[in-house]
Amino acid sequence: MTLMDAVFTKAEWDLLPEGFPAELIEGTLVREPSPTYGHQCVAARLRARLFGVVGPDLCPDTPADVFLDEINIFEPDLVVLRERPAMDTPYVGIPLLVIEVLSPSAARRDRTVKKDKLLEAGVEEVWLVDRRTRSIEIHRSGPDVRSFRAEETASSRALPGFEVVPLALFAE
Repeated sequence: MTLMDAVFTKAEWDLLPEGFPAELIEGTLVREPSPTYGHQCVAARLRARLFGVVGPDLCPDTPADVFLDEINIFEPDLVVLRERPAMDTPYVGIPLLVIEVLSPSAARRDRTVKKDKLLEAGVEEVWLVDRRTRSIEIHRSGPDVRSFRAEETASSRALPGFEVVPLALFAE
């Protein structure tokens, strides 16, 4: 992970080259290493399930820039959009659902500031998928959090029909 000391804002963010692999978190430009194969495999399995519920137009390939405010622009692992944005827009709006597949370098930030900021901005659900514990946490606004393991079915309230069983998701 590389952290830059300068305070960045949306204005500086918009000057970065297209596809620059970073997020803007509380005014800090954060660049993470590329995800592992296991991380990408779990994300791909989740995206395939999402496609079955909403199709590809509302679950774009990532990175997809989620603009929250002048000092927070996130690139979650997966997003489900409320509506299809204009084709040339760099930002996808406030998603209905965000899924983060936790990685060691970003898990703490994903569990705290990113989850909290996303929920405050109006995201209905934030799913934290933890390969290490083979669990899924579903966070909603307020103290509403549920955790699922093994054969328990994680079901979305925000996206009816989207369900995931951790045992199947994390199968080798």
